[in-house]
Amino acid sequence: MLTRFLVLMTVMVTIVACQATGNTAQDVNSAQRLLPNLAAYTATDVDTAIDGAFTAVGGAALAGGQIEITAAVAKAEQLIQCFQDRGALAAKFYTENAQSSVVPKVGAVLVINQTRVNQELLNCLLGGQNQGFSAQSAVVEPCANSGSFTYQGDSISYVYVGSQPEVCALFDQHFTSVQQNNTGG
Repeated sequence: MLTRFLVLMTVMVTIVACQATGNTAQDVNSAQRLLPNLAAYTATDVDTAIDGAFTAVGGAALAGGQIEITAAVAKAEQLIQCFQDRGALAAKFYTENAQSSVVPKVGAVLVINQTRVNQELLNCLLGGQNQGFSAQSAVVEPCANSGSFTYQGDSISYVYVGSQPEVCALFDQHFTSVQQNNTGG
């Protein structure tokens, strides 16, 4: 009886996992579409940094003969990439274009579409300093916040950090605007 149950569950999980959801990073509810576009800031996909980190860790493990670590790193990278490709996860790093102080204004945002993470989990598991500034301008005032809301029927979570309150205020303004303009939830 237990064997039949386990076989049935395995077959059901495989069938469900192989169902195409149609979720992409370009569609309207994707996490990527909810990332802020900040004027006067350059945005860089965190995907590039993640790929570099995974490559470095995986390469070091492979060079050290630690095949199991290499395999785990490759699987983790595949899982994150799958979530990104399906619009469940998106992250960007922001840097102020015109540096106005000794300490650059930078920040990062991570958006998670929890509905899509739930939908895609099985699919993805299987398959220099400038002169002339005052000491006051060199003060780092880190900020961070997080939140969640429903966007067109999907549960969305976000996290952001910044080096200055102005950066976080821009992120906060973006997510407040998204919530206020949300027509579906």
